[in-house]
Amino acid sequence: MGEKYQLIVIGAGPGGYVAAIRAAQLGLRTAIVEREYIGGVCLNWGCIPSKTLLYATELKRTIEDAKRIGLNAENVSIDLDKLRKHRDATVKRLTGGVRLLLDKAGVKILEGEASFLSDREIEVVSDGTRIRAESENFIIATGTSPIDLPMLKHDGEMVIGAREAVALPEIPGRMLVVGAGPIGVEMATVYNTLGSRVTVVEMLDAVLPMLDSDISAASAKALGKQGMEIILSSRVISSAKGDNTIEVVIETLDGNKNMSFDRVLVAAGMKPNTTNLGLEKAGVKLDSRGFVIVDKHMRSNVPNIFAIGDVAGGLLLAHKASHEGIAAAEAIADQPGGADWKAVPYAVFTDPEIAGVGMTEKDVQDAGREAKIGRFPYRAVGKAIATLATDGFTKVIGDAETGEILGVHIFGPHAGDIIYTGTALLEMDGTVEDLGHIMAVHPTLSEAMMEAALNSNKRAIHIVN
Repeated sequence: MGEKYQLIVIGAGPGGYVAAIRAAQLGLRTAIVEREYIGGVCLNWGCIPSKTLLYATELKRTIEDAKRIGLNAENVSIDLDKLRKHRDATVKRLTGGVRLLLDKAGVKILEGEASFLSDREIEVVSDGTRIRAESENFIIATGTSPIDLPMLKHDGEMVIGAREAVALPEIPGRMLVVGAGPIGVEMATVYNTLGSRVTVVEMLDAVLPMLDSDISAASAKALGKQGMEIILSSRVISSAKGDNTIEVVIETLDGNKNMSFDRVLVAAGMKPNTTNLGLEKAGVKLDSRGFVIVDKHMRSNVPNIFAIGDVAGGLLLAHKASHEGIAAAEAIADQPGGADWKAVPYAVFTDPEIAGVGMTEKDVQDAGREAKIGRFPYRAVGKAIATLATDGFTKVIGDAETGEILGVHIFGPHAGDIIYTGTALLEMDGTVEDLGHIMAVHPTLSEAMMEAALNSNKRAIHIVN
């Protein structure tokens, strides 16, 4: 008979470890299982290491662009060994901090791969060692993995995923990125700045096709301006590996193109990590794509088993997973609440940065509502002009009848930080009038959000409405 707990969390990513800590705060005897590294994909191979690379490449582009205002720096280069050390030190510091927090909270860490034996018991396997553990409740927080394309079989060397992309030993001369979603365009930005000739292929007709159309169009223009080749409405139909290159056939609207690359990054979507978990033994139901079906408290069809984060579907975002973890832990402890937020913000860390929350203009149209749109360009913002950030803009979408804020979308530096104001107002049922009434510090880029809200009522001051 194994150890007994009130809660076992499976997966120690940003959803799982937050859920475990919150559960321990609420007095539950808690354990967490992790098959690889504490912090999950986000801290070890995703959000954090990618942002260290993006920060370095953003600085390089900024310094090179600064010659326009008299800041001259010749032959700006990046020491890849030092950059890798910074990336690794950042990951080590954060994952070590999470492990310490779990320990201080009294959470038992079980290392190995978990699978259900029943709805009350799991087996954890590590290096041939098997232990059993019982629990009154479980939270599944196993995340997702990149989709493998049949015509581009992942080998970790020539055909890579996001995990390998943050740790390539050298910069490829030519790189193909398959998929123009957030992961694809972020890694394309990194390697283009590091010196690769980057081609991005997207099956749909837009870069970042899930975002507001104005943001998507601006992003495509910016990526092209940085020297990337963007091929939309296209797909890879075959590939053949040579000794040092991979030959790829791309089906486009203008016919097939034969191209040669040193590396191919596949960023074409994610699949839930629900196989090999023994969920059938616990009776947990999945949807047609393999995601765990949950209610607003993140509870599955089995009352004592919950699922959070990417494995539960919806928006695949680390911060959403963390909040869902808290909601699930509180539900287990009979606390009020639930994962029913109206506002879940997103960010894409390209150059310029992108962020948003709520509905796109198309979402509003599809819902049969009439939108009231306010826009404000960064070229009319003093801070943006002074800091060479004039390509950006903010777009505010309100309900034409009620004035309710439906969505806010930003294209420009620090968008991920600035969007918090829009998120708060959207969550609290604020109106466009409310947003226009809130003071923005001058001079800052956040003035564009205030003025965009005013523009929706044709009251912006610093542009002709």
